Amino acid sequence: MKNFEHGGNVYNAEGLAENWLDLSANINPLGLSEAVKSAIVNNIDSIIHYPDPEAKELKSAIAARYKINVDSIITLNGAAEFFYLFFNTFRPKRVLIIVPSFSEYERSAIAAGCEVKYFFTDAENNFNIDFDKLIKIVKAENIDCLVLASPNNPTGNIIDAKNILQILNIIKFTMVDESFIDFLGDDFSIRQLVKQHKNLIVVQSLTKFFAIPGLRLGFAVADESIINRLELGKDVWNVNYLAQKAGVAALNDKVYINKTHEWIFAEKKYIVERLKKFYNVKFFNPTVNFVLIQFATEEIASLILNAFKVQKILLRNCANFVGLDGRYIRMAIRSREENCRAIDLLEKLEKGSEYHKF
Repeated sequence: MKNFEHGGNVYNAEGLAENWLDLSANINPLGLSEAVKSAIVNNIDSIIHYPDPEAKELKSAIAARYKINVDSIITLNGAAEFFYLFFNTFRPKRVLIIVPSFSEYERSAIAAGCEVKYFFTDAENNFNIDFDKLIKIVKAENIDCLVLASPNNPTGNIIDAKNILQILNIIKFTMVDESFIDFLGDDFSIRQLVKQHKNLIVVQSLTKFFAIPGLRLGFAVADESIINRLELGKDVWNVNYLAQKAGVAALNDKVYINKTHEWIFAEKKYIVERLKKFYNVKFFNPTVNFVLIQFATEEIASLILNAFKVQKILLRNCANFVGLDGRYIRMAIRSREENCRAIDLLEKLEKGSEYHKF
């Protein structure tokens, strides 16, 4: 069985969390906002009740925050739930996934019996998508469903709306994962295109930006006809009571949202300036809260991963991403102090004798 790995595994053999600096998962380092924390604490006694199966309050908050129709929203137990729900509901015959990308697209499609094909992007072209080539493949291979992400994980690439529009007229379903879009802002989202295009689905996580991955929360936007079918296929209470309350509080916390944008702007700039000084490291300009780094050899990348582990720092080994190999590491962008700690160690390792053996 293929091994689908993810970042954020800070647990030991007994399942207990250990004290790592986790740069393998891309979570907002500002942590829980006070508004979210209060919402959880103040509503803890109410978990004796079932959650609202229609998540009316949460959907209203999502609709207001992102200026979308409430009837075009489905709430989710994390964005990953959507992929399983969609493929099991609609079962497209041939699915084309732009890679490298999040492995749950592939895993969920295979679980539903779909035939999975890949469209490879490459480092030499900074992992940009050749849309002319993509369109030819979609037509030639009779693709029913295209899956892509913006910003993409792990490359950070952003897709222009005009390129998506080229695809929509020639394919049954186009699914765009915008799980990291909040780190950029609404101007970069294509969710508004859903109003005019019934075959476009936009998925979004709320766990990364609002630092609540342990609660699991997300949503998708699509034509009402698609949403209605998906609602019939999901667990009635898929979003728990506390997640619904936390989501409402998070979406209304403008102070936290603004602080996050100030932080990510400053730290992306800092990371880029530091990484520019490395001679034997290629990196791909970060657009959100992570950066993809390519080392000269797999041996050097392995040395880096192991040396960081000794210092209780987790990085994301990208060897299991389709389209990448063991030379690639993804590093989360966190607070200035944590970013300094990571880059300082990388600098020390690059100057070391063990590094230059390879």
